[in-house]
Amino acid sequence: MKKLLTLKNVLIAIAFTVLLLLIKDNLKFVWNVITTIFTILKPFFIGFMIAYILNFPYRFLHDKAFKKMGTKRKFLLRIKKPLAITLTFVFAAAIVAALVVIVVPQIVVNISNLIKNLPSYGDTAMKYLNDIFVWVNGMFGTNYTLDAIYQNAIDSVTKYFSSDFLNTADATKNVLGFLSNIVTSTASGVYTTVMSIIISVYFLSAKDQLCREVKRVTVAFVPIRFLPKVYEIVDITDTKCGRFLVGDILDSAFIGLLTYIVMAIVQIPYAPLIAVLVGVTNIVPFFGPYLGAIPSAFILLLIDPVKMFIFIGIVFLIQQLDGNVIKPKIIGNQLGISSFWVLFSVIVGGALFGVVGFILGTPIYAVIYTLIAKEVKNRIKNKGKIAQEALDFEVLNYSKIDAEQRRLREEKEKQKLEKIKKFIHHEKTDEKEDTPEDDQ
Repeated sequence: MKKLLTLKNVLIAIAFTVLLLLIKDNLKFVWNVITTIFTILKPFFIGFMIAYILNFPYRFLHDKAFKKMGTKRKFLLRIKKPLAITLTFVFAAAIVAALVVIVVPQIVVNISNLIKNLPSYGDTAMKYLNDIFVWVNGMFGTNYTLDAIYQNAIDSVTKYFSSDFLNTADATKNVLGFLSNIVTSTASGVYTTVMSIIISVYFLSAKDQLCREVKRVTVAFVPIRFLPKVYEIVDITDTKCGRFLVGDILDSAFIGLLTYIVMAIVQIPYAPLIAVLVGVTNIVPFFGPYLGAIPSAFILLLIDPVKMFIFIGIVFLIQQLDGNVIKPKIIGNQLGISSFWVLFSVIVGGALFGVVGFILGTPIYAVIYTLIAKEVKNRIKNKGKIAQEALDFEVLNYSKIDAEQRRLREEKEKQKLEKIKKFIHHEKTDEKEDTPEDDQ
């Protein structure tokens, strides 16, 4: 206690408190600064993610495919790394080009057909909704009509645009500002994409040097006794986040391809569009299959309800195959958490960080869960046998057991409780005996 109440620690606590108060009073300014910094560093974050994902094929080429390269000639040894990096990015570019050349035109055709047939699909949807309103009015004695709700919505939209957007004195300014935002966002997106790719090349080529520099800084500023824990956190994060993310991307690509093949065989319309939607959303744990399947099923419902039920059956079978066979083979048991915590992490991560939180919330939570579980296990182990007996201590359910069973259980639990009390008393005695030595 005396060691904690030193002048240095008190000053640090006061300075930290003052800093928190300043942040609280200038929260908007601090948030703007953080947002600006994140915007500036955004290409570096995306570039790091690209380099991290491509590091897996790069290591395969560098460490396995080109393993014997340069054993006889130093020239080949010098070009080993640049050649592996070049082939890695060529391979990635080939995959992207294949998607653009093969998949994108079909998706464009599907979207064009969907827009062309939208009026007929709208009529079908209106018919379904009218039937629902008729059923609701008959069941609850109400008088709702779809035409009235539709007209109110149209009137509200028309009133908004006519009063606040077009018929104002600044109508031209509003339109120009809208177009300017689109152009700015497009240019910013192109710039971020190009710079992220360039930065990822530098990350991948200099990753060994960067890792050494980060390690040197860590060893220089982190106390030695904390280094094993830091290394453990880095290793678990790599296992839970990195490998899970890469494996999840591969799994989602395979699921999208499998969905397209099966849908093409049974001749379900809009197969490329729906397969891409299912594959992309499958990256999100737990909710992903539903996020892709529900809108796809709704589109098929407007075309042919029979096709919709066939599609639902296909998605159900593929998800069962994915969850029990494919994903365990690709990813393995990287998470090690129950489905409840997967649901919890997806909801919390999505609410805090949006799409990124939906994707990375689960592996990040798995890292935290693993570290806490290891610490809990070590603490229970250090407490010895008495801790295990405390874990076996049962909470009596008096409403479901008779008096005799209750009496026997109470006697047994009292004996365990006495052991726990003795253990606690023994620990307090040891602390009192150690106190004089610590003070000295």
